[in-house]
Amino acid sequence: MNGDNAYGIREHIGVAVDGGGVRGAIVAQGIIELERLLGVDRLIDSPRVKVFAGTSTGSLIAVALAAGLSGEELLAFYRSLGADIFAQPGPLRPFGRQIPLLSRVRLPNRLAALLERLPLGDIVLYALLPARYSFDPLRAVIGRILQDHPIPNADPTLGEAGDYLRQTTHGPTVIITATEVAARRTHFLKTTATEQYRHMKLIDAMLASSCIPTYFPPIELPAGEPVKRWLVDGGVGIFGNPALVTAWELCDPRNPDDTRRYNPAQTTVFSFGTGTVPAAIYQRTFGDASRWWALEWIERVIDIFMDTAIRQQSRDLVFAYPEIDLRRFQVALPEVIDPDRFDLIDTVLDDKGRELRELVRENRHALHPDPAQRYDPEGIWHDFLAEYLPE
Repeated sequence: MNGDNAYGIREHIGVAVDGGGVRGAIVAQGIIELERLLGVDRLIDSPRVKVFAGTSTGSLIAVALAAGLSGEELLAFYRSLGADIFAQPGPLRPFGRQIPLLSRVRLPNRLAALLERLPLGDIVLYALLPARYSFDPLRAVIGRILQDHPIPNADPTLGEAGDYLRQTTHGPTVIITATEVAARRTHFLKTTATEQYRHMKLIDAMLASSCIPTYFPPIELPAGEPVKRWLVDGGVGIFGNPALVTAWELCDPRNPDDTRRYNPAQTTVFSFGTGTVPAAIYQRTFGDASRWWALEWIERVIDIFMDTAIRQQSRDLVFAYPEIDLRRFQVALPEVIDPDRFDLIDTVLDDKGRELRELVRENRHALHPDPAQRYDPEGIWHDFLAEYLPE
């Protein structure tokens, strides 16, 4: 934990943010504290911050920070505009089929929520609404952010945004994760000069990363090919926690940009989770696994896979770069909080945001070498990790 200040933060910094919908509001408060520790009003003002990476709601946070929003402005965004994201229901498409008359019908959100609570209601809901919400409001919200904080305009491509950041700031890289369905692999959509999809609109990359299956429809990857390629939420793959790809961008010797390749021993990665559900609360909410039926298993297996992958990303980073100062900050949630629960923004989520801010202030995180300073609600730490962490 050697560094050039009392908190041991090293010279080169990456910021990685998980997905979680409305729970991104928790991370905003952690960002406020990180700004204080670095002595800046906005993270973009610190030349030490070299990478902003995000998955799903984390991609929105990463772009917003690169565009010049402060943590306070980010928190205000979630409180004032966040609910707009889930304002417009998706069209009725029974069993995924496009029926002209029905496609104009929108099932009110309140009716959908009521239906979901009824016996077998979730099955009916999934059958009628393959995507519960339209992403048009989300597109409008993102557009509003870029309108107020253009990089360099309100609708840039990845390449244009990267060129602008390199010309007008110290040039941090933005990384957005999204999963290609048919190929079953994760894409890292970046603002680097060598990005394969540099002509992709930044908004489309953010939408793709945020397309939570059953919540939003997929986004087409602009590949110029006759066969359409669809992208969904980056958390559907193994990169719901983008900490490892952040480390790759900072330290990997294969990085083609020699001027942006940093020594792991001089690098700190701040990895922010958006809340994890303790095992006891998860079991109390969903019951005994031995009594789940098929649809419940389908839903829960996705949870189990994604949460396991999120934990493993931190461990893999430690294995790949044992000299990196990885600070994984996470809070334990008192209940299961779905991505669209904006009714909790001023209560539970505010409390958890304040808790995360305090953890950042006290430098209490999952991989702290001092057990007294270690806070690990996800269970990332294993005794065998100790031999991979430097003294």
